[in-house]
Amino acid sequence: IKITLSDFNYLLDTTKMSTIQKGHHVMLVNNSTKEFKCVQVPRRQHVYIKPLSFSPNKLIGYLYGSKFNIVKGELEPAKLVNSKGLVSENCNKTNEFIMDNIKSQQLSQSDIISMKDKGVKGEDIVDTLVQNSTSFNEKTEFSKAKWMKKKLTKHLPVVVACKPSIRRIASSATSKIRPDVLSSLLNSANVWNGSKVIVLECRDDLLTSAVAEQIHDKGSVVQIYEQRLPHVLFCNWLNFSMTQKNMIKYYPLKFLSFMDTVSDKDNKFDELVSESSKYSQENCHPGKRKRPEEDHDMEHLKSIASDLCCGDYDSLIISTSYDPFPALEVLYKYIKTSGKIIIHTDNMAVVLECVNFLNKHGGAEVSIVDHWFREIQVLPGRTHPDMRMQGGGGFILTATKIHPGVFQHGCNLPVTEEEVAEREKEGAIEIESL
Repeated sequence: IKITLSDFNYLLDTTKMSTIQKGHHVMLVNNSTKEFKCVQVPRRQHVYIKPLSFSPNKLIGYLYGSKFNIVKGELEPAKLVNSKGLVSENCNKTNEFIMDNIKSQQLSQSDIISMKDKGVKGEDIVDTLVQNSTSFNEKTEFSKAKWMKKKLTKHLPVVVACKPSIRRIASSATSKIRPDVLSSLLNSANVWNGSKVIVLECRDDLLTSAVAEQIHDKGSVVQIYEQRLPHVLFCNWLNFSMTQKNMIKYYPLKFLSFMDTVSDKDNKFDELVSESSKYSQENCHPGKRKRPEEDHDMEHLKSIASDLCCGDYDSLIISTSYDPFPALEVLYKYIKTSGKIIIHTDNMAVVLECVNFLNKHGGAEVSIVDHWFREIQVLPGRTHPDMRMQGGGGFILTATKIHPGVFQHGCNLPVTEEEVAEREKEGAIEIESL
C-alpha cells in the first residue's frame, strides 16, 4: 500500500482532531444522569456535575469519547466492569414475597462512607453490598441486573469526554432550538461550503455556529445581534480554527437602518452610530453581572455594512421571538436573486405579515411549516409519549427571491412596460411573465 505525503498529513490532522489538546473545549457528560458541562482544558477550578466534582486537567492527550472514573477528585481511565445486562427472559420466579427494606442490608451508611474514605474502588463496594444483602439471591434475574446497574451508577460513576458538536448542543437543555427545527432551517436555507449567509437570532448563537460549521473555511456569516455584545458561546465550544472564526462577522441590530448612509461622503454613518451609542450608554444601566457595551470599531462596522450593501448573499435566516418583519424589510434587498429567505418564529400573525411582503416583492415558492415533534417511548406494555418533551417547534417560513418583472427569453434584464406593449402589438417576440 502506497501512502503519499498528502495522505500522511491528512491522517496526522485527523489524529489531532480526535485528540484532546491544550486549549480545547470538552463536553463532560455524567453517564448516569446525562447532565453535561463544557469546559476548556486546562482549568484551575474543579468541575461540578451534580453530584460529581473533579479536576479535568488529566484529559489532555486522551481521545474524545474516552470514559473515566472519579477517584479522590481526579479522573482515572474507566475499567470494564462485568455487569449483567437487563434480562427479559420469562420465568416463574417473582419478587412478591421479598421484604426488600433497610433490614435486608447489613452494611450501614457509615460503613460505606468509611470504605470510600479508605480508597476502596466502586466495584468492590458493590460486591460487598451484594455479599451483605439477605434478599439479593431471592430476586429474579431481571431484578438482580437492575439492582446491580443502579448500585454501579451510584458508587462507580462514569464521565465521558465528548467532542462538542451541533447535534449534542441542540439535543441538550441549553439549546433554545430543537434539533429537528435546526436541521430544517439549515436544509431550507441551502447552506453549503462557500455560502454567504445573513443570520439574525436573539436566543443564542447556535444557528450561527451551525451555519459556520457548514460553510467551513469558505464563504462568510454575518450575525445580526440584538444584545450589547454578540453571542459567541457555542462558537467557542466547537473549537473553530482562526480561519473559521474570521469568517463570522457581527453587526448590531440597532445600526441596521444606518447602512444606506455608508456610501455618503459627509460621514453621516459615523455621526448616526456615535449618537446611537451615546444614547444607549446614557439610558441603559447594566446589572452587576452583565458586561457593559464596548466601543464599536467604526472602520470594522463600515466594512461589514459595505459588504451587506453589495447584495451578494445567498441566504437570510431569521430566528427571533419578536416581530421579524422590520428586519426582513431592511435585509431583503441584500439577498441576491434565487437566494433563500427563512424565518422562524413562534407567532403565526407576524409570519403572515412577512408572507404578504414577499408576495409583493418577488418572493416565490412561499410556504409555512408548523414543526411539532413528539418523542415516544416504545417498550412492551409501556409505550407512551415522553412526559418532558417540548410542545412545538414554531413556524418556519421559506421563500425564494426572484426578480420581479417581465423578461424576454435568454435575457437577464427585465423589459420595460412600453417595450412589452409594443412587442405584444407586433407579435414578434413571445414574452414570458415571471
